[in-house]
Amino acid sequence: MYLSGVKKLFTISNRGSITVITLLGYFLLASNITVEKLLLESYNRYEINFSTAALFMILTALQELLKRGSLQRIKPVSWKILLLMSLFTLGAWHCFLSALSGLSVFEFGAMSLLAPVVMASLAMLILRERPSPWIWPAIGLGIVGGWLMVNVEWQGWSSGYYHAFMLGALLFSSLRWITVKYAGESVHASAMIFWEPIMVLLAMGSIIDLADLWNKMTPMLFGSAVLLFLSRQCLVRSYQTPVTSATSISALIYTKVGWTLLFGYLFWGSLPEPLEWLGVLFILLSSWMIVFRVTPSARLGRVD
Repeated sequence: MYLSGVKKLFTISNRGSITVITLLGYFLLASNITVEKLLLESYNRYEINFSTAALFMILTALQELLKRGSLQRIKPVSWKILLLMSLFTLGAWHCFLSALSGLSVFEFGAMSLLAPVVMASLAMLILRERPSPWIWPAIGLGIVGGWLMVNVEWQGWSSGYYHAFMLGALLFSSLRWITVKYAGESVHASAMIFWEPIMVLLAMGSIIDLADLWNKMTPMLFGSAVLLFLSRQCLVRSYQTPVTSATSISALIYTKVGWTLLFGYLFWGSLPEPLEWLGVLFILLSSWMIVFRVTPSARLGRVD
């Protein structure tokens, strides 16, 4: 009885720790979005993506060396899987920064919550997953919410340019995670994380002036990559723990909207329009239905 009580207390303590780590992960992710928005005032998106990719690979390699003493786990096993995942990452990162250059931090964070809707739709088409009856109203609510947010400042098709990039980013990101699911355990997670940005590194490196970028390298540029890296580590650790469900962890993603709202106000003095609030409400309901009704036991990956 005593041991049972201690075990229960230990489990509750672990769940509390994982909750804190998850909240920290989404806080770091929102912070990364804010820093990248600030960086876009001094750097172009190609320079930011190249720097992030290079630093991300360096940090991953250093982590493996410190933890394992070797780079054996990041050895490429299936080039087809890694290349496909890296191509989708290239599309996702480019579209994300293109969208962020024209959207507010809050709008960017809110629209990123459409990721479960896009993922569920693609899973039906590509993975042939059997749809739940909840999927159709969830997708409908997500579409309405996205349309409301786009419609706030609609001035013809040209005004939807950045929103189109955001939807493209969600599409590429979802395809990347579907590739990861298809690969299963055939490719180690460390290898996936390390090789994921290789196409970003090669493509952006062929476009930008590397010498010029080196001369204007700043701590903020380095910090952006560190924030993204630390966020990934927090969220991966949260999803891998056996003491809590993926569903309860996924629900905490909604805190990201609160952080982006706060950062948007602090740095740019921006607040959402009433119609945007309504759009966010529809998106939150749609995402909630996907997480809790359509895929109650699914493990969701980060969309960055």
